[in-house]
Amino acid sequence: MSHAPLASACAAVLRRDLTLAWRRRGDIVMPVLYALIVITLFPFALGPEDALLQRIAGGAVLVTMLLAMLLALDAMFRSDIDDGSLEQLMLSPQPLALMLGMKILAHWITTALPLIVIAPLLAGMLHLPTAVMPVLVYALLLSTPLLSLLGAVLVALTAGTRRSGMLLALMLLPLCVPVVIFAAGAVAAAQQGLPWLAPIAWLGAALVMALVLAPLACATALRIALDA
Repeated sequence: MSHAPLASACAAVLRRDLTLAWRRRGDIVMPVLYALIVITLFPFALGPEDALLQRIAGGAVLVTMLLAMLLALDAMFRSDIDDGSLEQLMLSPQPLALMLGMKILAHWITTALPLIVIAPLLAGMLHLPTAVMPVLVYALLLSTPLLSLLGAVLVALTAGTRRSGMLLALMLLPLCVPVVIFAAGAVAAAQQGLPWLAPIAWLGAALVMALVLAPLACATALRIALDA
């Protein structure tokens, strides 16, 4: 298979999904607004004590990001299934796993990337030290695509069911626990002046593994779900 048509197909799928997401800009704004509202409530609920807010800042931001991403997870392949474009993609000569990888990338760009952009603002609202901000961003850059990849596999498994949002949340949350633990551990270690590269390295290794396996699992699950 020539590399040029494959690269053109990947670019076309990515461009199409980004264009459709831009036309539904309200769906992109909703997770951002949700994250802002949740983080704003923490100082009111716990009080304005800087030491307490600093201690929970990393974990609070990471959990808020996870919950905000769950809002848009159910719609990852929904429109493609409804309009029949996913069936056309399955019949195309291009590798389905690679095409789905482009769709997962588009979902991450439109859902997680805006959250990462505002993450320093959210952490600043909880008085996270400025020196720790880069570690938080590193953790988010590794953990959010990992969550998108894991979520894509679960979305594919439930593609044949309607109103699967609650089911997805119940299935994804246990898988997210190790990701949140390592990401929050890196931020906590940076706050205490301890080495923080080990948790980041583990997140990177998990992301590399997910980049290879998740699109393949997603393609297999979608074939089974749509053939059923």
